[in-house]
Parts: sequence; C-alpha cells; structure tokens
Amino acid sequence: MNADSRMSPALVIDAGDDVAVALADLHAGATVALNGHELRLAEEIPAKHKFALHPLAAGAPVRMYGVTVGIATRDIPPGGRITTENLAHRAEGYSVR
Repeated sequence: MNADSRMSPALVIDAGDDVAVALADLHAGATVALNGHELRLAEEIPAKHKFALHPLAAGAPVRMYGVTVGIATRDIPPGGRITTENLAHRAEGYSVR
C-alpha cells in the first residue's frame, strides 16, 4: 500500500470548513495530510474531536459542515483542539439543497 492509498486519520466534511474531525487519537506534533496540505498538530486530539485547519482569531466565525457552527472566543492555532473553552456555539441557518 502506498502513502496515497492510506486513509487519513482525520476528515474534512466540507471544502469550506475551518476544522477537521480526528478519526483516531492523534498525538501533539504529529503531521496530518488533508486535501493535499500537511498540518502539524499543536496538541493531543482525541478521536471524534475537532481541530483547526488554520489560525482562527478570537471573534472569527468557525465553519463546519459547510455552515457556521460557532465563534472563536480566543485565538486557536493551526492544529489546535476545538473545545467549549475556545468556541462559543453560534449556529447558522440552513436550507435543504
């Protein structure tokens, strides 16, 4: 099996998302390849938890599933875990496509 055919340990749901979902426990400092880019994790990310794909400034909207799901309450570094301590819930309306 070559590197291109292995399943990534994380998933980006929508191309416009700011976060990815860990599919397994990921270690701080590990490099994850997503959508042709590599990202070094800033901290431990437990399976099923989310992490930032790029820097998120305090006050910035955070998108997942293609919609805004919250507002960053503090700066979140790339590869930083998304938690209730750094994200305030703020759902965006949705429509059926």
